[in-house]
Amino acid sequence: MIRAVTLGDMWSLRRKPRYQHVLYTERLLAYSHRPLWFALQSILAGNHRERTTLVLAEHGSLALVQAMGRLGRPEQDVIYLATSGTRSEQVPSDYELWFHLLHRLCIDAAQHSVQRLYAALPSQHNELREIFRQVGFQAYTHRHLFHLSGPDWDQGTRLAPMRMQSRRDHWAIHKLYGMIAPHVVQQAEVRNARHWTINQPYSLVRRQAWVLGPDDDLVAYLRLLSGPSGHVFSLLIRPEARDQVVDILRFGLAQLSDSRLVYLILREYQQELFEPAIRLGFQPVGEQILLVKHTVVPIRRAVLAPSLEVGLEPRISVRQYVWPPTRQEEC
Repeated sequence: MIRAVTLGDMWSLRRKPRYQHVLYTERLLAYSHRPLWFALQSILAGNHRERTTLVLAEHGSLALVQAMGRLGRPEQDVIYLATSGTRSEQVPSDYELWFHLLHRLCIDAAQHSVQRLYAALPSQHNELREIFRQVGFQAYTHRHLFHLSGPDWDQGTRLAPMRMQSRRDHWAIHKLYGMIAPHVVQQAEVRNARHWTINQPYSLVRRQAWVLGPDDDLVAYLRLLSGPSGHVFSLLIRPEARDQVVDILRFGLAQLSDSRLVYLILREYQQELFEPAIRLGFQPVGEQILLVKHTVVPIRRAVLAPSLEVGLEPRISVRQYVWPPTRQEEC
C-alpha cells in the first residue's frame, strides 16, 4: 500500500537504506540532502506541492520517493529514491517498487495542481531511466557537471566587467535564454521573465546573479547558488562571445571567500564552453539526463469554432402570413 509518510515511519528512515539514488539538482549540490529531515518537513507541510514523501511498506521492506517543489512554479523535482529493510523473495525488486511509487507520485502531483515533474538521472544508469520512461517521463537535454579541482592555473588577473542583476534585467535575461536554448528545451521548461527573479526568502541556499552587456541586449548571465555544501555556477553566454568565458568565470570565482566545493553546470548545447572551463581548472565529474513529465495536456481549439458550427445558433420560427384573395381570384 502506497501512502504519505507518517511519524511512525521515522524510526525506519533512520536506518541506512539498502539501495538509494539522490537525483542531484543545482539546489541539492549546494547542500546535502537528508531524507529523514525532508520526510519530517513533508509531514509538517502536509505532503503538498512544496514537499512530498511517499512510502510503500510490504513484507518488512520499505520503499521511499521524495519530490521537492519549485518556488513560485507549478512544478516538482524528483530528488530521492530508496529502499530499506530485508530483501526476500516475496518482495518485488527495488525497481518495481520505485515504479509503483513514481506512478502514484504523478497522480498526487496532478491532484495538487503540479503541471510538470522533472528528474535529473545519471546518464549511465539505463535501468533507472527505463523506469522513468515507463511512467511517462521524456528526455529533453543532457547536463554536464564540472568541479573546480584546483587553483586557477591561468594566473591572469583580468575580470569581466559584470554588474549585479537588477529587476530591469529580467526580460533581457529571458531573451538571452531564448537565443541559446533549443526550442525543445524551452517547451519542456516553460520559463518566463519572472523565472529569473532572484528571490531571497529564508533558505539555506543563497542566490546571486550578474549580467554583462547593455540593459536590452545582454551578452552573458552568471548565476551562483551557495549553500553549506558548496557553490554552484550556471552560465548563459552568446556563442560569439565565448572568448570572454574565462574572464566571466574568473569574476564569479573572485566573489567567493571560503574553501567550499565549487561546481559549474553546463548543458550539451553549450559544448563550446567546455574547453575554456577546463582550462580554468574545472574538471568534468558527471553527466545527467534531464527528464520531464507533463501532468496536463494542452487542448487547441479555434476561437471562431462555436460561431461556425452548424446547429448551435438559436433558431426562431417565423410566423407565416396568408394574403387575402383578390377579386380576380374570387371570380
